[in-house]
Amino acid sequence: MKKQLLCITLSSVLLMGCSAQEKQGIKDGFTEIGHTTRDVTRATGHFFRDTTKDVIGNAKEATSSKEE
Repeated sequence: MKKQLLCITLSSVLLMGCSAQEKQGIKDGFTEIGHTTRDVTRATGHFFRDTTKDVIGNAKEATSSKEE
């Protein structure tokens, strides 16, 4: 508990000492990280969606070939 309080206090003091421009830079950095994370998550989701469709299609094709 004491470590958490110390970390919060230090973070607050550091941010209070920053200029408005530095705070905006920090905010922009976190925004960029958030957008990058969103884009990577979307791309990963699309990869797994497309891969799953391919696997299902291949499985259907393989099983239909055996029945004929």
